[in-house]
Amino acid sequence: MNSDMDISEKSGIAPALRQRTEVARFLLAAGMGLRDPIVFLTLISGVSRAGMIFAINETARSHADGLGWSVWLLLICAAGMVISAYLQKVRAFTLITRIEAQMRHRLSELLLRANIDFLISGRHGKVYGAMTAEVNQLAQAVIHLVEAIGAAIVLLFAIPYLFFVSWIAGVAAVAAIALGGIGFALMDGPARVWALKASDSFAAYCDRVSDMLGGWKELRLRASRRDALEAETKAVIAAQVAHKMRSERLFAASTGGGQLAVALLMCFVVIVLPQIQGGDAIVMFQVLTIILLVNGPTELVFNTLPILSRAENSFYKIKGVEAELHTAQSLALAAEPKLLERFEEVALRGVEANVGEARDGVVPFHLGPIDLTFHPGETVFICGGNGSGKTTLLSLITGMRHPAAGQITLDGAALDDATTASYRELFSAVFAQYHLFDHAYGMTKAELAELEARIAQLGLAQRVQLLDDRFSNTSLSAGQSRRLALAVALAEQRSIIVLDEFAADQDPANRAFFYDVLMPELSASGRLVLAVTHDDHQFGKCDRLIKMEAGRIVSDERMPHRKEV
Repeated sequence: MNSDMDISEKSGIAPALRQRTEVARFLLAAGMGLRDPIVFLTLISGVSRAGMIFAINETARSHADGLGWSVWLLLICAAGMVISAYLQKVRAFTLITRIEAQMRHRLSELLLRANIDFLISGRHGKVYGAMTAEVNQLAQAVIHLVEAIGAAIVLLFAIPYLFFVSWIAGVAAVAAIALGGIGFALMDGPARVWALKASDSFAAYCDRVSDMLGGWKELRLRASRRDALEAETKAVIAAQVAHKMRSERLFAASTGGGQLAVALLMCFVVIVLPQIQGGDAIVMFQVLTIILLVNGPTELVFNTLPILSRAENSFYKIKGVEAELHTAQSLALAAEPKLLERFEEVALRGVEANVGEARDGVVPFHLGPIDLTFHPGETVFICGGNGSGKTTLLSLITGMRHPAAGQITLDGAALDDATTASYRELFSAVFAQYHLFDHAYGMTKAELAELEARIAQLGLAQRVQLLDDRFSNTSLSAGQSRRLALAVALAEQRSIIVLDEFAADQDPANRAFFYDVLMPELSASGRLVLAVTHDDHQFGKCDRLIKMEAGRIVSDERMPHRKEV
């Protein structure tokens, strides 16, 4: 479902009714549908209110004969209405929480399994928007929907009963409801168009927030950059406010039409009806009682329609994001990975990759063809200038990116969607653009013990402690932060460790420790070490040195002091 479809195309009465029905079905299904107690409570509330209307009129009609069964019916219905309405609201908020959780669970699952092309595609404000504001708005609609169903039950009883008391008043009531419905239909389409634009502006605002959080260093270094981002953010906020205000004014006008229709109905009953029916006091009292008691449910139904329209926008926004995520699912992540404890050989055979798209005469970066073979126990340094393809090569080796041509093999078997996830389990890594989590997610007790030892080994024990699986502090310098990421990678004790420019942020002492102590330790443990580095004076400390230029391997040199593997 395309969430960005032109809402004006859906603003007809019949299509809008179908879509609103779809949203209502979704909300009820997410809340367990007809099995949920709220359905019973809604019926009790609606029937109780309808019973009150009947009991009041019967009490008024038989007042001269004394108080009888209708009084008891009135008291029972009043108690049923109050108690069921309270329990209904409590249950509705339970449903809101459940629906929010279900949608966020589903979106989180899809996002965690999205492929690399989606994740590096750039702006994801619409994803943030869908998982926060849109989910909240859609879930909040459930309580209004439930209340509207209860109000509809009252109207289904009250209108026929009004015809029974006075067919003229019944016709007037139906006309008033129809008039209010027409007014809503006229305003609803344009209101939804502006609501959709407000939603798009919120997604753009989420992107600006990402810029503020991710680029705070660059923003501190240039006032004009900070001022320009602030100006654009304010413009996006202003646009969202303007769109939302226009939408809300139209929605208010749509509900105002229903209120006007009810007001006209009451004026008709008080002024015109007595002239037509001759002013029968009992009939007038009965008609006015019915009109006054259904006034609230009628307004509630009309007030719920705009809420369902907003929920409809959110529903299709969420469905659109879900559709994009479904399309972008990584087939490799669909298979359950197996932890491989060892390997004999990883090979790239004629591997090629394209980064970016051809656009406006710009040629995308091309890597390859690449032919490489790696074995356990090797320490391999990869060097080359900026843009030579080092990071792209690492993304291929680690299975993050699928080659456009050629194949990657593990112990002679080519990787496919069924084996890639298990292949990735061979790796630990500290990428150039790494993310430091505040928890050691997914680590076993043995790995946590190893992590604590590595934190001490890397000189971080005075700054970071491990509290269960949580780090006590992640506000570290660039070098300390990268060493903590390395501690995590080392504690995982995987067969292959990938380090992209690890030593770049380190002081001389930590850099010496990395090359003179850590690299020999990892090599002696039988692990394959793949390290991107520009430290040319350290090149003699590896088994192999791979040099890259313009997406190609220009040399793959085995260092003379190392034995053949």
